[in-house]
Amino acid sequence: MHRLKLTLIFCLLCAAGFAQKKKQGKMSPLITPPTIADYAVLEKRMTCMYRNKYSPVERLKFFPFNQYKKVMLISFEPPELRAEIIYTDTTKAQINTSVEEEVYPTLLEKKQKLDLTRLKEKKILSALEVDKLTDILYNFGYTSTKSYKGLLIAESDGYRCYEPRNAIVFLDENGLIAEYIEICFECHRRKESSEKIKMGEFCDDKYDLIRKYFRATGIKYGTAKRT
Repeated sequence: MHRLKLTLIFCLLCAAGFAQKKKQGKMSPLITPPTIADYAVLEKRMTCMYRNKYSPVERLKFFPFNQYKKVMLISFEPPELRAEIIYTDTTKAQINTSVEEEVYPTLLEKKQKLDLTRLKEKKILSALEVDKLTDILYNFGYTSTKSYKGLLIAESDGYRCYEPRNAIVFLDENGLIAEYIEICFECHRRKESSEKIKMGEFCDDKYDLIRKYFRATGIKYGTAKRT
């Protein structure tokens, strides 16, 4: 996944450079494609490195921590919305009939009350625990973001699956969902409720760091290490 993304960025840079030279009436020498060694250098740069860049006070200035003080970690199991029931009749051939069961509303929806009965686990974070979470989000980043031989690093898109079982939920003063970050640790993908949410640099180990943080606070469901 990383190599495909890096190759695409490299191709776009080459195409842009070629078009610029052609417009100026000059032709530059051909650029050689990245080697396996080049990719190895870039993949090392995508690993997480801790930098004490932001103080506890500075980290709380990032949205949504700057607006909502009540932060909750949750785990949940989305219900099955449809079941297939097989009716057997001795006088007729067996038929399959799809029967739609009760449809549950979306669990995470802004300005709605969080349905606690659908949660497997929940944990309201203390000020110290929020400090630890923001430290992971904002002080862990790429080892280096500098280009290497015209190549730039980019966040991985994760796996093609998406079965979220965990989330970071921000509640307003009325206890309603204000913002949320839905996470699928198994697939290395997430969904933010707003484009304004700042998540920091998602270096290669960031999902694992957040997963371990969930487990340390007592959230076990959905946070088992992917094998």
